[in-house]
Amino acid sequence: MTGTPTGLELYHLTLQRQSNYVHSCVGHFVDLPDAPIGKRKTRKDYQVCIATETHLELYDLEEGDFRRLALIPIFATITAMQSLPVETNYSYLVLVTDSGNLSLLQFVNDAKAIRLHSLFNEPFARSGLRKVAPQKHIEVDPQGRCIFVSATERNKLCYQTDFRNNILNVSSPLEFQKPNRITISTTVCDVAFDNPTYASLEIDTTDGSKYLAFYMLDLGLNHIIQQSETLLPSSASFLVAVPNLERYGVNARSEQHESQANDSINSFVIVGLDSRLMLKDAHGYFSLEVNLPTRTLESLTIISAAVHKLKKEFFLLVQCSNGDLYKVKIIPNEAFNFCPKVTVVYFDSIAPSSRLHIFRNGLLLSLQELSGYSLYEFESLGNDENLLTSDEPAEHLKISPTSQLENLSVLHQSGSSNPILASEVLESNPLTLLMSQYKRDLKCLKSGVNFSDLITSPLPPKASGLWSIRLTSDPWHRLILLALPKTTMVLKVEDGTLEELEAANNKFKTDNDSTIYAGLMGQRTIIQVCENSMLQIDYEGRTTKMSINSEWLPPAGIKILRATSSSSQLALALSNNEVVYFELDITAGMETLNEYQERLELPNRITDLSLCDVLRSDFLAVGCQDSSVKVYGLKLGSDDSFLEMLSMQVLLSPPSSVQFMPSKASLLLHVGLDSGVYIRSSVDKFDGQLFDLRTKFLGSRPVRITPLPHVDHNIVSQAEEEEGEEEEEEGHGEEEKEPEAHASLSESSCVVLHCDKTWLSYETDDMFYVRPFILSKNVSLEAIAAFRTSDIKSNGCCAISSRGSLLIGRLDKFTKRNEWFQQNEETDADDEALKTTQYRGHRIISDPFDQKLFYSVENSTIGKACRVSAHRSGFSLDINTKENKYFNIDDICLDAQIAKFGTSNTYLVLSTKSMHLKTFLIQKGSKENKSSLHIEFVHDTVVGETIHSIASFADRLLVPFSSNLVLYALGRKQLLKKSISSIPPSVSKVVSVCTWKNDRVAIGDIHESVTLFIFDKTSNEFIGLADDVVKRHVTTITFLDKSTIIGGDRFGNVWVLRVPPHIEKLISEEYSFFASKYEKPGSNELPRNIMECPCKWDMINHFYVNDIPISFRVVKGLDMSDRVSILYTGLQGTIACLVPLLTKNEIDFYHALEDTLRNADETFFMDNETESTFLDNDYRDEAGIAGNLVAKAKQSNPRPMIEGAYSFVGREHLMYRSYYAPVKGVVDGDFCESFLSLYPSEQEFLVNRMSVKHVKQVQSRLNEMRTSNI
Repeated sequence: MTGTPTGLELYHLTLQRQSNYVHSCVGHFVDLPDAPIGKRKTRKDYQVCIATETHLELYDLEEGDFRRLALIPIFATITAMQSLPVETNYSYLVLVTDSGNLSLLQFVNDAKAIRLHSLFNEPFARSGLRKVAPQKHIEVDPQGRCIFVSATERNKLCYQTDFRNNILNVSSPLEFQKPNRITISTTVCDVAFDNPTYASLEIDTTDGSKYLAFYMLDLGLNHIIQQSETLLPSSASFLVAVPNLERYGVNARSEQHESQANDSINSFVIVGLDSRLMLKDAHGYFSLEVNLPTRTLESLTIISAAVHKLKKEFFLLVQCSNGDLYKVKIIPNEAFNFCPKVTVVYFDSIAPSSRLHIFRNGLLLSLQELSGYSLYEFESLGNDENLLTSDEPAEHLKISPTSQLENLSVLHQSGSSNPILASEVLESNPLTLLMSQYKRDLKCLKSGVNFSDLITSPLPPKASGLWSIRLTSDPWHRLILLALPKTTMVLKVEDGTLEELEAANNKFKTDNDSTIYAGLMGQRTIIQVCENSMLQIDYEGRTTKMSINSEWLPPAGIKILRATSSSSQLALALSNNEVVYFELDITAGMETLNEYQERLELPNRITDLSLCDVLRSDFLAVGCQDSSVKVYGLKLGSDDSFLEMLSMQVLLSPPSSVQFMPSKASLLLHVGLDSGVYIRSSVDKFDGQLFDLRTKFLGSRPVRITPLPHVDHNIVSQAEEEEGEEEEEEGHGEEEKEPEAHASLSESSCVVLHCDKTWLSYETDDMFYVRPFILSKNVSLEAIAAFRTSDIKSNGCCAISSRGSLLIGRLDKFTKRNEWFQQNEETDADDEALKTTQYRGHRIISDPFDQKLFYSVENSTIGKACRVSAHRSGFSLDINTKENKYFNIDDICLDAQIAKFGTSNTYLVLSTKSMHLKTFLIQKGSKENKSSLHIEFVHDTVVGETIHSIASFADRLLVPFSSNLVLYALGRKQLLKKSISSIPPSVSKVVSVCTWKNDRVAIGDIHESVTLFIFDKTSNEFIGLADDVVKRHVTTITFLDKSTIIGGDRFGNVWVLRVPPHIEKLISEEYSFFASKYEKPGSNELPRNIMECPCKWDMINHFYVNDIPISFRVVKGLDMSDRVSILYTGLQGTIACLVPLLTKNEIDFYHALEDTLRNADETFFMDNETESTFLDNDYRDEAGIAGNLVAKAKQSNPRPMIEGAYSFVGREHLMYRSYYAPVKGVVDGDFCESFLSLYPSEQEFLVNRMSVKHVKQVQSRLNEMRTSNI
């Protein structure tokens, strides 16, 4: 790893955000882009905001699907979240974070982008996570009148809210303290417009007893009072409020209390106990209990609940820790004066959830504890048979539910990566990760653009070119031309089938010449360009009849090399370095090609040329053998510049392909070089000058470019296309051009890049991407063309594969900034034998002697067992017998490693919970042309201690245990100890071991950070080289180079440690002196407990990521990057990348951008204050002029100007990333990319504070980091 003179500078970028959703709330936060503007008449809450600790996601469920509206990172730790309803029937978002502020935020649909505005940031405590800071629990009054926040211990606050004239006002907080109380659950009660009330489940720290307390905000006295307090059983752990029972005919007062004059609503809550529920009220009138139907006699804990109100009744869905859902109803008990009666019945079983939400359109949202989220649809509300009631509180009921859903059906699952238990990089291009999770199959993530091949057909050998023809009046493609050596095959598309065009109607030149180009001009003219001629063919779309209008021949001995066309222009490149230019004349009602008499002559051989595929192109790009691209003018009325060179770009190698493509904002010139480099430039539409150059190296072969017009980047599946069938069919008829017009609004153009692999260059979300294709069977595409039919209405393509087949498919699942990976299950979902319902992933091991082979070890969740599976190139291998994918072992695996032990055989060694090292022999083979493995048990080695990490070192197995590093060799009956080296006594539990080229070993301890050892071959033992001065709780480590370690700890920190340079110099130049001085104990003047190793690590990088790092992988050439990248995965689903910054210019730019954004809150706020003061002073002098200025100033601020407006919650970014230690040597790329989400005026303002000329320069640098280095 290289770095600057002061150390290693890294750029941190999150590729996939964590998906441990722990907060959620329901409301109507923002109108959709196509919704009418105005006040909403009724409240229909079909939107849900879900959150992890680091970001927010807003979804809309009104149409019955999970439509994401926004994803917004919050550079703070979110501790609680709720929605605040207001009078306009919209909802605001209430957040509590480690900033110590109560934040009120509003989603705003502005400029076709949904943004988040901060309306209120009120500090109530110091920053950070503290048990006495009221940031753990938050409850909002259903009428939007107040907000209750509570700390884990002692403190509680209440904020009153008032919404008048579309302005939200928040009062100063009312404080209420209860010493010696720990709050474990809170809920707000339904009291209509009575004094707001909320309930709290608390623990008394003096004796451990639990209490249910009701607190009320007296609106008249403006004071919080404790309404009541009730002692609860010690098993109480959950609290959920129920609606106002009086609305449903339930008597909320007992007979002896009916005479009391109290008109206030009696609040009820349900308390979750072990395997039973308890109904309690605020006045202490009732205490009803009912048991839960259970599978066995085990104790169940309530973990989540949701309330759903109907017209005449309501019910609750409560979920237990085993995933069972119960329907709870509270009905009037006719036998006891209509007092409450609680009934419970089993409803269904889903994965355990932290949050449940029921929507009015019959949907159930579940935020799963060990996954993402799932959306269910109610098939029925179940039956009320086999229920338990509060009339018989001691009655028990045993149930035996089936494994299938009974009353629910799955509509959508997020496919979350939470938790990631192990991961491995399978391939660097496209980036492919293999991950193991809890009770789920192995998951394979790929970063690229997915090409779904629908039809595969063999072709004659050496097919090289492919063109598709679609008339402008026809929404579907009708002809396909295939170029073969000296022949051309013409296929027609009819009724969803492909067949060769009949000879009688085939007017194309098919024999004795090679087609180099085919395209459509005008309304019905097809151009076929061959090496020796050019044909103009008239094609009648309705009758499909063809006729030859004209034929153009080059001079004798001259061949046509390249051709390009627009709707009205044609240019041919000849072998004598001339360009022949044609224009289509339609004035006489006929489409006639007229040749321009003057030809463009160039001094060098023409390699390619391009016209923009529009009605009329203003420019012609010509690539020449002298390593240049020239742009010539073709504008009408510009006789001086017609066919005159306007600009030129000098290249590093000759261009192999040139292509003009229009974009939404500008005209783009794509250039592919012989050296494998791709260049994209923007073209000034007025003078043809080139600017904003972007480059990327794609491979060793020349880059060929193919245009793909009208590609929809938002489509993700075939199902979305089918949903729009009816609309397109309704519009088909008189308006035959509607599909074309629709495409121009919702779609954009992109280009396919053919090199060693196939890439796609496209723009979406104002970002430029160059991503590889994800293709099955590791093929690449030699040629591709757009292909739209009645079966493939969007993103359809036909292509020639590298294996010589014709592929028909479609593009979907595009890589975007917030959707970097496409995921699919590694195993076959249809094979019931492969489902890992009772196993959780533990280790994924790469075979160092076979780069495409990986082993997965999974531990059983119900017994003392584990199993091993093998995977090659994304496919599971048979083990020992046919169709057997697993090798079962009767023990729990702690770690696993592949070793050779100096032989030609491959061995798998497992350290187990029973304190053994189990050795297995792996033999590779094949059966029926399919790879397979044979795994055979060799022997056990008793070690007498649990080993949590082992490693292969040279021809030995390195095992740390009993304060020693032991090297094992292979023996006949067990592993044999060949070397024993002592390690520092402070190292107690080694959790991670990594090696460097059989020379050095680093061990990570659960408490004592990292210790580095060097292997002395003369003494056959390890010598301690470096340890740390900080106690780091290591989770994983890996080498960056022989002197540098990167690691993570269980508090969410990533750090890089390096051996001091003078120590490295001493080892390399005078190792014998170093060994004699430091090898023996007591050779230092300092005590041994201080100098256990001769030197200490230098910490050169430190960064807080708010997730527990599980693995680090050093990847070279990540998607053809020019530098080494570090990928890491986090326990909660995070996948991120650390890219080294190599130049001083890079380092200075990104640090300047990061510092500018960190100061944005203060910068904008102070600028607004200064402007307000200036206008206020002017108002005293010239009231009229100042009034206009004030109005203008208000319009110039696109968001409310409050403290913390740009950080949303008022959290200082530097403090957040330095949570446990100051951030060092790392640029937060996620924070830098937040610049792209600012308003244009805000971007301009911040850029003026930097030494940067234009906003586009910042956008280009941010884009370049993703395009070129990740």
